[in-house]
Amino acid sequence: MAYSDILKLKKNETKNEERTYVQNLIVGSNIFTASLFQKLSNNDIGEIKVLTESKFSEENFISLGPSSIRGESNISLLKELGSKVEAFNSVFYKDMKFHKFGSRSKPMKLLWGEEYFTQSSVKVDEREILKLGDTEELLNLINNNLLDLKISSIEKLESEELIEKKEWALHCTNGVVVECENLYWGETPYLFLDLLSNKKALSNEAIQFLESTKTPCALYVQFQFEESLIDKKETIFFPLSFTHDWGHFIGDVINENSEQTARFVTYVDKDESSEEDISKKIRLLKKNIEKNFDKFKTINFREQVILSEFAPCSKIDDQLVKEADLFGGTLKFFSYNAPIDHSNNNIQKFGDSVGASSHFVRGLLSEAALLG
Repeated sequence: MAYSDILKLKKNETKNEERTYVQNLIVGSNIFTASLFQKLSNNDIGEIKVLTESKFSEENFISLGPSSIRGESNISLLKELGSKVEAFNSVFYKDMKFHKFGSRSKPMKLLWGEEYFTQSSVKVDEREILKLGDTEELLNLINNNLLDLKISSIEKLESEELIEKKEWALHCTNGVVVECENLYWGETPYLFLDLLSNKKALSNEAIQFLESTKTPCALYVQFQFEESLIDKKETIFFPLSFTHDWGHFIGDVINENSEQTARFVTYVDKDESSEEDISKKIRLLKKNIEKNFDKFKTINFREQVILSEFAPCSKIDDQLVKEADLFGGTLKFFSYNAPIDHSNNNIQKFGDSVGASSHFVRGLLSEAALLG
């Protein structure tokens, strides 16, 4: 079964036609969703709800895969925000040992999204940077204001001069229609375009930008070891093949007390990947770890596998969004692949480096622009 077919599988739902109105609706399920909900709630802007497919948990506060704060622009921006950081390099596995990028030995061909992770990285507590505070209290608050729904389509409504101004209608698979005035979109922008039923409501420039954020799927594999196993501070590149250009599993390790967590990612084409292909990739990753770290055969660990339909983009064209006139309306993007309004006072102080920002740092700046 291809991954594109796996995505079509969903639980049976009883469809009950129901319409509900929310003034401010946040769509998303990651740490930026939690952060934006917290900060908007403190701004007293009216009713706020979060729409996502399942309840929030501690896992929603943890970014998947290796650290995404990399490269000169992202690290410099983080320093400007007051963070003290230590940078680590990346290494690749070849000829039975690890090599630094830029050395005489050359890695296997780097595929989509992989070159970004060859840059120096920093590992930080993202919750601390976003000033989330008591996460248990925030979790309870989000779940008390959560709409546990799956979106089937989005409709741009005609403006109505009513007490409840309805701009957007989100049709869900169980028949519920959620209408709102302000839509805060924290999923990848391409998914918004894919779900939008009346695309004629957008300009050509807007459609061009939304299409530019389409990415391969991201396969995240996390191991939580009961004791320290991998003695590497650098980001590790394990090739999936030494004879074919199949890409890499890319990972970081994090030590917490006596335990260690290894977070890996690789990118897959959803139209060409089956369940067996994905299982094979995970087996290859385990084989590479076992080759280099003998204790892997005997150590106890917990394993988590997440297949995400979209991945963070390394480059976002903010100028295209400005031309599309998407800033200042009732549709507001945030999180990893969000465009940033460079004219915003909160953003201008960071200068030209904003345009080169990506991944977690871009999510951080997009939030700052929204809260302007």
